[in-house]
Amino acid sequence: MNVVTNTLMVGITEELMFRSILFHGTSSSFWIWHAVWITYIIVDAGHVLNGFISGDFNTIIFQALCAFMFGFYMVALRVRLDTIIPGIIIHWLWDCFALRSHFPEDTMIWVLIYLALFYYGLWLLRNYLPSR
Repeated sequence: MNVVTNTLMVGITEELMFRSILFHGTSSSFWIWHAVWITYIIVDAGHVLNGFISGDFNTIIFQALCAFMFGFYMVALRVRLDTIIPGIIIHWLWDCFALRSHFPEDTMIWVLIYLALFYYGLWLLRNYLPSR
């Protein structure tokens, strides 16, 4: 039960901080792609800072890369749906599932899933690409 509660709190706080406040603020001042990159530089910096606490930089760099790909998908949902509620629910369920699975043993499967989400996020934001 503790994993369910903790992952729910992470889903709520990260979506509110990053996709609601930070992304919304930057997208109102910058072009959407600048807002995506600014948001994820800050998000990934937070994940990399965890490396200084744990000392395990290999795991943290992998985690930051996965967080970027998942976050890109989440921001695409935020842009397309114009709400963070589905993002909170998806983030919560994703983290809950990820913590209960055998993440280190199935690393390649996870990389493929994160890549699929990243490319789906790109597809969702295809209308926001600059015209030539």
